[in-house]
Amino acid sequence: MKRMLQALLLGTALATTPGLADHASHSAAEVQAGELAISGAFLRATLPRAPVGGGYLTIANQGTEDDRLVSVTAPVGKEVQIHEMANTDGVMTMRQLVGGLPIPAGRTVVLEPGGLHLMVMGLTERLVEGKSMDMVLRFEKAGEVTVRFDILALNTRGMAEDHTGHAAPAGDREGHGMSHDGAGFDQARVEGDEARITGLLKDMFETENAPLSVAPILIEGDTAVIGWSQEDRGGRALLRRDAQGFWRVSLCAGDGLKGEANMAALGVEPEAATRLAAIQAQEEAALPPEQVARFASFDGVMHVDQEGGH
Repeated sequence: MKRMLQALLLGTALATTPGLADHASHSAAEVQAGELAISGAFLRATLPRAPVGGGYLTIANQGTEDDRLVSVTAPVGKEVQIHEMANTDGVMTMRQLVGGLPIPAGRTVVLEPGGLHLMVMGLTERLVEGKSMDMVLRFEKAGEVTVRFDILALNTRGMAEDHTGHAAPAGDREGHGMSHDGAGFDQARVEGDEARITGLLKDMFETENAPLSVAPILIEGDTAVIGWSQEDRGGRALLRRDAQGFWRVSLCAGDGLKGEANMAALGVEPEAATRLAAIQAQEEAALPPEQVARFASFDGVMHVDQEGGH
């Protein structure tokens, strides 16, 4: 599997509102719920006006019976969804696990950037680094448990990396989604934003049997909106440039990334949304109708976070 990424942006309220609390360190304590040990819970900090936030944790089933994470609630979101990123028949797919997340007996399930993760939808507060937030997890057999999620840096991969800059090694755990082996497209080796964006998207999605085309590529400052097609599927993606000048994918959508109002609703600065939408309309009007139809085929909005490699 190729490397893949998960999400992360946010709401607009001040960090002093009741949903968030200060904490002294980035070391969420382990919580026990029946035979389940829950550890390493964290949220990524979010950008202003972004509508969702990403949550991650590790769940170890120390018992002899399977369990299931049925639902999660948060004090600052309209709902929390459980998402999976996976490679299906050579094509990257992203979906909500509406039936919950299985926690097999004797196994450890890791929710991490690029794989399984929680999405806090409809944020009413911005998630601010250095704060924390309690969320309630409900399991089929272990019942309800309150877990404190520390809010770490926007691009952190986990609790260990927050201290050392390196992710902790993976043990015997359930794998869902992309690996984090450090391989992938090196943006520093190519010149120009279009080459970097195209290379990044191909590294994320393309396989030998399912080539990916990327067009149009629309750039406004440190924000880009692109269209992509792969076999009979496609969509649009929002990318942002980081402090090193490398691009990362923030989210994928269909018609949710078409037009000024939709872009602004997904966190694009209003002035950039106006300019990008105008160029988008002109560029997509020149494309074959079937290609534009593929852009619209992406169902809903999936928040992703692929850091620019270098």
